[in-house]
Amino acid sequence: MEKPVEILQASSLETCKWPEEDPHGVPQRTRIRVDEDVNLIKDCLSSAKIDRDAFVKNARKEKLTKAETIMRILAHEKFQMNGKEVRNEPKWIKSVETAIHDNKPIDLVYPQFCVIPNAPKRYTNMGTAAGEDTTIEFFKFINEHIKWYHEPGIRVHALADASLYASAFQTHQTEVDAYYDSLKDRITALNAGDCVHLYDYSELLRTECRTDYQRLYYKLGQKAWASPIEELLPNTDIPTLRRSVRCSVNTRRFQLSHKDHLALFGPMEQRNEKHPFWNTIEAMTDIAFREVVTIRLACGDIDIASRLWPEAIRASCHKGQKNGRWAVGLRTYPEYFGSCKLLPYHGMPIIRRSGKGKPKLEIEPEVMLRSREDLIRVTIGDTDEVYAYISEDIEKERMGSSYIYATPKGMRNDEFNSERWK
Repeated sequence: MEKPVEILQASSLETCKWPEEDPHGVPQRTRIRVDEDVNLIKDCLSSAKIDRDAFVKNARKEKLTKAETIMRILAHEKFQMNGKEVRNEPKWIKSVETAIHDNKPIDLVYPQFCVIPNAPKRYTNMGTAAGEDTTIEFFKFINEHIKWYHEPGIRVHALADASLYASAFQTHQTEVDAYYDSLKDRITALNAGDCVHLYDYSELLRTECRTDYQRLYYKLGQKAWASPIEELLPNTDIPTLRRSVRCSVNTRRFQLSHKDHLALFGPMEQRNEKHPFWNTIEAMTDIAFREVVTIRLACGDIDIASRLWPEAIRASCHKGQKNGRWAVGLRTYPEYFGSCKLLPYHGMPIIRRSGKGKPKLEIEPEVMLRSREDLIRVTIGDTDEVYAYISEDIEKERMGSSYIYATPKGMRNDEFNSERWK
C-alpha cells in the first residue's frame, strides 16, 4: 500500500492578472516600517480569536478531558485546516497528556519558512516580510489560547527548509543565510522565543541522521530520475505540482524585465516559448521538480520529527496525512487555506479590510502589488526590502491623512532593460 504523499500547494503565476506595464516604472507611495505596523499585524489575527465562554461551555457539555479539550483548541478550524480527524488522533492526545503530566510545553514540530527566489513573487527581499511576522505572531496567539488550560503553553519547533530546498530552487547560500538570520531576528524582536524555536532543517539532517538521509536521498533520487513521477506520487496532480515548482526557481540572477517575466511566467496566452530563456527555465524546472520530489520523500521516510521529538505533535502547512497520521494542518496566518492559499514566502503581504471591516493579511505575488496607486509600500529601514503593502484606507486610519510619503518609481529600475536579451 502506497503512503499518502504531501504535496506543494498550487503557487503558479499564470492565474494572476498581470499588469501590462513594468511596475518598477510607476511611482508608488512608500514609507519605512514603524512600530504601528507590528500592531497592525496583530490586529489581523482578531478574526481567529475563539469565544472563550462558548468554548468552555461546549467542552463541559461534551465532558472532554483536559487533553481532549486542548486538542480541540489546536484542531480548531480557525487554527488548522486538516479537518476534525486531527482532534481524535490518539498519538496527539497522548502527547498532550504527557506534557500535562510533566507540566511542560506541548511540543509541535512544524517544517516551515523557505526562500522562493522567483522575482515576480518577491522582487528584492532576501529577508522576511510581514507575512513571516504574522506566522510568528499567530503561533504566539495560539499559545495564549492553549494557556487557558495548560499554563506552559506550546513550543513550536520550526524547521526552516530554505537550505533544504536550495539545491532544487538554486538559491545561493548567502540568500539562504540572510533569510534564516532575518527569521531569528524577528523571533527575538517579536518576543516569541518562549514558544517559537527555530532550526535549520538541513543542519538537523546533517548532524542527526546524515548517513540514513544520504542513502535515502540517492535511492529515491535514482527512482525520481529513472521512473515516471506518477509512480512515486500516486493520486497527485503532477502538472499542478510542476507548475508550482517552475515558479519557485531562482530567476533573480537573470535580471529579467517585466516583459520577460510576463512571457515566461504570465498568463498562458501571453507566454512565449521562443523567449531566449524559455528552454533555460524549463531545464531548471525539470531538475528542481525531481529534486523536490526526492527531498520530500526522503524527509518523509526519515521522519526527523519522531526521531528528535518522539512525544511531539506533527504540524504541517499542507492538507493530508504525514507518516500515516493526520497532522495538525496549522495555518500560517488566519486567511491561509481560506481566502488565500499562498504561504508567506510565495509572495508579499497585502493588508486590507475584510468584509466585516477588520484588517486582514493575505499573500499575493509582488508583481500584482508593486505600483498600485491604492496601496502604500512599507519598506524595512534604509533597505530596498518590502515589509508589506497596505490599503490606503487602513493606512490613513493608522498614520493620519497628513503623512508625507516618498514616491519612488521602483527599485533597481535601471537594471531592467529588456533590450539586452534581444
